[in-house]
Amino acid sequence: MKAKQKNLRIFEIEITNDDEFFAYMNKNLILLKEFFLLIHGHISDAVRNYLDENNLCYKFANECNIKMPSKHNTNENRAIIPETAPKNTDAPKERTLRIVSEKMKTLLIEQPIRSGREIIHEGDVTIFGRVNSASKVIAEGNVEVYGVIDGLVQCDGDYMIVKELGKGHIIFNGDILDKEAFDGTPKKVTYGKDGAIIKDLFETANY
Repeated sequence: MKAKQKNLRIFEIEITNDDEFFAYMNKNLILLKEFFLLIHGHISDAVRNYLDENNLCYKFANECNIKMPSKHNTNENRAIIPETAPKNTDAPKERTLRIVSEKMKTLLIEQPIRSGREIIHEGDVTIFGRVNSASKVIAEGNVEVYGVIDGLVQCDGDYMIVKELGKGHIIFNGDILDKEAFDGTPKKVTYGKDGAIIKDLFETANY
């Protein structure tokens, strides 16, 4: 027998009604299939059927005793669906690259990140090339991407710089960022009391 503790990638979802749950899930289904889902709140038969029909890995919170840490600056993610709120299978499999160091320096990546590659770093990450589809970058620090993002980039740091979001997905401190907020111009993403704040990188401040 072997037992190992793993860092599980979790999305904690709180549901208030079916319609908003289905709208949120249909919009982010491809992304959320790569996470373990911990479900809270309103759980109807339709919700159960949807989760099963889409082969999602999930657990209802009222059926287990798991104490979750706060969302901000953790590796666990939380999607709250408020009551009033309106994969490439042919990719080659590669070993996960995990960077661990006593002094976390910025990881610089100058070449494109190939499909099927997963990079995990406990510090900051700067990428000068494209993040291709079916590739993943997960960083506990800040992230800067100067190529097009067609894969998944997850940042748990204080800020992100994004040149262009293509067909990919961005998770910033537990929030799935809306693609409509990216118009092809470089953006800076920070975190405020109401969640992620996305602004033009070269926006001029008035003093």
